[in-house]
Amino acid sequence: MKKLFTAVMLFAASIVFAQNTITKVPKDASIVASIKGENLTQLMSVEELNNSFVMQEMLKELSRKEADYSSIEDFGVNIKASSHYFFQVNDSIMYNAFIIPISNGDKFDAFVKNTNSRHEFVDNNGVRSFKDNSEGGIIWNDNTLVIVEGSLVDSYFNDKTVAKRYGLKPDNIYGYTDDAVTEAIEVEEAETVKEASEEIYEEEEIEETVIESTEDNNTYNYYDSYNTNYDIKRTLSKQWDLKKAKEVLLQIEANSILKNKSYLSSIDNTAEATLWVNDFGKIYSQMLGSAYFRDLAGFNLGAMYADNNLTAKLFLEDDKMMLNTKYTMSDMMAKSYKKMSSRKLNKKFFDYVNEDKMIAYMSYAMDTKAMLEEYPKLMKSIYQNMPYYGEEAVLAIDLFSLLLDEEAVAEVLKGDMLFLLSGISKQEVTYTTYEYNDDYEYVEVEKKKTETLPDFLLMASSDDSEIITKLIKYSKNKEFVTFNDGFYTFKEKSSPISLHFLIKDDIIFVGTSAVEMKKIVTGTFNAKVSSKHKNIMSKNNYSMYVSAQQLADQLPIEEMGIDRSGKLEWFLNTSEDAYITASKIKGNTVDTNMVIGVPSSQENALKYIFDIIENIAK
Repeated sequence: MKKLFTAVMLFAASIVFAQNTITKVPKDASIVASIKGENLTQLMSVEELNNSFVMQEMLKELSRKEADYSSIEDFGVNIKASSHYFFQVNDSIMYNAFIIPISNGDKFDAFVKNTNSRHEFVDNNGVRSFKDNSEGGIIWNDNTLVIVEGSLVDSYFNDKTVAKRYGLKPDNIYGYTDDAVTEAIEVEEAETVKEASEEIYEEEEIEETVIESTEDNNTYNYYDSYNTNYDIKRTLSKQWDLKKAKEVLLQIEANSILKNKSYLSSIDNTAEATLWVNDFGKIYSQMLGSAYFRDLAGFNLGAMYADNNLTAKLFLEDDKMMLNTKYTMSDMMAKSYKKMSSRKLNKKFFDYVNEDKMIAYMSYAMDTKAMLEEYPKLMKSIYQNMPYYGEEAVLAIDLFSLLLDEEAVAEVLKGDMLFLLSGISKQEVTYTTYEYNDDYEYVEVEKKKTETLPDFLLMASSDDSEIITKLIKYSKNKEFVTFNDGFYTFKEKSSPISLHFLIKDDIIFVGTSAVEMKKIVTGTFNAKVSSKHKNIMSKNNYSMYVSAQQLADQLPIEEMGIDRSGKLEWFLNTSEDAYITASKIKGNTVDTNMVIGVPSSQENALKYIFDIIENIAK
């Protein structure tokens, strides 16, 4: 069974749309993911796939003496059709389901027999499933395989009416049941009365007898109840899984996800893989709707994320791979987020960026004042319905907002920042250790060693740096920091890194390079930044960039001893630039893009992925 499931999951990573298996996904599914085999086989032929390291290893693993597999097509799976996953939840069970297209029913039957010989399957008018429901929700016909794995919702079965319906015994984590305790006490009291009429016992002795008897009975009842309940739930889960699998296999298009307008708007036939999440609020409410979260914690995540949905698309192209996500918010959250994300990155930051030395950067632009005003409002939607302390929680949030001067905080830190990793350098550092001297005394000794350290620069906008200046002056007076060449330095004796900082042109600078700090002070910093990177940083609320080539050139891999196999060096030398951006909100939607370049030596992104796996795995 394990081999069968492993193989099917690997097939799902290689397929999607000749057979219209999407019609098998129910219209009320909360999450749907698809992989499009037709698109993937255009990037990598079946022959190339069979000859790849990944597939050769899989074929070797699945082959047996009585079944020698030489091609993925020998399994009977249609790798040129669509494969899907969906998540569906109700009050009693959460379903994870996989839908895999089949091209040859006879080949797939033979494959199942060879990989799962211990369990016999039965054929009922062309629909196959395992005999005696031994494998739960696995079912297939000549066209489609459906695998359903369900997780029961514990809170549903904690209800006494439900528990009685399914024959469950009450139990709890303390090792006893309330009914068992009551019954034990009643029995013991009856015995005590009877014994008292015959012979008088000391009070302490009677109490001890009751407790011991009750404890013995409780221990037995707890484990008996636990094992019985486990067996009942396990059987019930398998039955429900198989029932759901049959429903999915036989479902008609009228009941499918194709009747969901939100899902239809997310379809993109040019993407190699897609993910659609319908409503985070509904999912949170259903998944966290147990008695524990509802009555004890009281967090109402469902209210905060109501009507929030997400669409993600993976594109594998000749020169890059790109993951695009669109996160759509509710009107309430979008209104708050627009205020929080209204700030732009300070253009003065670009005067201190040298692209020729830049290994990586991360930019961030949010409005501090708006965040401090809007975030408490969002928190109220989570806490206000807490059954015991909801009113107190809301009051605490209001008091926090009242006491906090949002405008004053925003003047100190406006909310936009730029972090630059500008180099990796070797520095001779002094460190303290302990050794025995000639008199065999354990004494403190200072030594020197060479460390490989990052050179970074952090910039943050500030319109009112008075409080920060006061803190710096206080630190200087207390000799926590030193002042030289126009900037301050903090050096912790146990740390090899010195932090330098200064305030200039309404910018707070914090960095590790004294040379760069001197240039900032004197106005001689040699800035160089292309329009490409200016656009990435200035047109998005968040961005992150990594230059694999700069990292490969500057990272002393051999001297650091971090890559004895040579795989990291190979990866860095064959990688291209990568970046992530999160756009400013448009309407109610935020776009996020992750882009990784593909080397010119590779035909396309899919073959590049297989090449990476092969070189790292070998």
